[in-house]
Amino acid sequence: MKKVLFSAVLVSAFGTAAFAADYGSAGCGLGSLAFRQNDMTQVLAATTNGTFGSQTFGITFGTSGCNNKGLVKMSMARESFIEANYKDLSRDAAAGKGEYVANLARLYGFTPENTGSFASLLQKNHTAIFAANSAKTAVNEINRLIGSL
Repeated sequence: MKKVLFSAVLVSAFGTAAFAADYGSAGCGLGSLAFRQNDMTQVLAATTNGTFGSQTFGITFGTSGCNNKGLVKMSMARESFIEANYKDLSRDAAAGKGEYVANLARLYGFTPENTGSFASLLQKNHTAIFAANSAKTAVNEINRLIGSL
């Protein structure tokens, strides 16, 4: 038991990428980083993930071998981008094209092939998105529009 605990501490302290994509049925999280994939250790991995809440935290913030595009991280990146580039983004959105619209489209997960549809959506709804002259309002409105696609 001491060996297993020592291994868990070592792996969690010096976690390796080898375990990141191969977390097994326990899902991602600290337990999956600490225990290799086999039937017995998956129970330990799931227990560790549940006990420490590392799976929930990892999924939200993209840590512990979980998706590196955490929900909070992406949301903050989008909001920060819109706030930092508000005037230029508004100008490009009004035109229905431009580097600021293309970069925001990437932050929302659009590919270069379907960025045009995102640009068109922003152009058609320019007034609703940018009328309040508020980055937060713009973020909320864009999120609402994307959610209705």
